[in-house]
Amino acid sequence: MNGEISPILFWGLIGLLAALLIAAAVFFIVWRLRRRKSAAGEPETVPEPQPQPEPDPPAFLQVGKLHAQGARQGQQDCFSVSPEDLWESHGLLAVVADGMGGLEDGDQVSQTAVSAVVQSFLTLSPETDPQRRLLALLQSANAAVNYLLGPSRIGQCGSTLVAGLLLQDFFYFVSVGDSRVCLFRNGSLVQLNREHIYRRELELRAVNGEGTLDEAASHPRASGLTSFLGMGQIRWADVPDEPVRVQPGDRFVLMSDGVYNALTSEELCQALSLNAQEAADAIGQMVESRAWPGQDNYTAVILQCGSTQQTR
Repeated sequence: MNGEISPILFWGLIGLLAALLIAAAVFFIVWRLRRRKSAAGEPETVPEPQPQPEPDPPAFLQVGKLHAQGARQGQQDCFSVSPEDLWESHGLLAVVADGMGGLEDGDQVSQTAVSAVVQSFLTLSPETDPQRRLLALLQSANAAVNYLLGPSRIGQCGSTLVAGLLLQDFFYFVSVGDSRVCLFRNGSLVQLNREHIYRRELELRAVNGEGTLDEAASHPRASGLTSFLGMGQIRWADVPDEPVRVQPGDRFVLMSDGVYNALTSEELCQALSLNAQEAADAIGQMVESRAWPGQDNYTAVILQCGSTQQTR
């Protein structure tokens, strides 16, 4: 070859150089046109913004309510559900309080607690962490009840409290006392909170060798509350670390002991297979059919999530 460049290689290099020059010329022309448009005040062509996905809608569709006096002379249960026009921005709040029938003025205490929770919910920023919001609601209820009672009546009146917050795809709750919050899912009913009753302490003592589990169950004060609103300082409160992830068809049930002491889990499951208000009505009919002379006040709020279809 004697260092001589072949014709093929030579013309290939010439072609590559020509292509580069053409590309540079096109780029220069486009750049000049854009400069002229900018100088003349003409808008430059920009990509159209892509539509952003909508946030998940709240995961609830129906609310069922049950509130009855039973065989008692007065109504010491109280409940509330947040206004529907706030569900999307603030979440759906449901609260149930059960005034302690063995103590005086239980109705005033439960009403005061629920009123304080509702007022605080309306004033707290919805941007606040949901669990902190629930703790703030409990704080407000406790302060309001303590103020109502005053130093001379602390411990003489009281109320339970359970509050649930349904926010998009999650359910949060806080509870004090023995009112329950349960989840009905796929035909099964699961209690989510822990009751603050003396039997739990007796059971722990039995585990540690102090007494027996049978004695704990049969103790005359087994159902006595160990934590409630009205004792001054709340001793125990249930606030789970993580919320429940909502699934379509879930029902969350907040209820006083007048409901779960009157019906079996199987009966509750049978009723909860219906849509929310139908379920509440069915529970009420079952309790009434018992006609127990000592039937306590009974209250339930049912939050049906994700599906309006009956699951019967």
